[in-house]
Amino acid sequence: MFDGDGEWIEYIRKANKEFVALEQRHHRLEQELTKLLKRRILPVDEEVRKKTLQKEKLATKDRMNEILRQSRLAEAPP
Repeated sequence: MFDGDGEWIEYIRKANKEFVALEQRHHRLEQELTKLLKRRILPVDEEVRKKTLQKEKLATKDRMNEILRQSRLAEAPP
């Protein structure tokens, strides 16, 4: 899911509340998307909801990756 090792992500989870909230949001979005994708045919409103969820999930993941990137830069030796 992310670039980097598990130890670094665990460190960020402990140090950054926003990251934890984003991780939880990403998981909820994934669950909701999974429910929608199990159906063969979606009404128009649910198709729109699916697209919205996909965009939100991607934006959430992008923000999580940005936090990881910034934290690595901040911790990098000069």
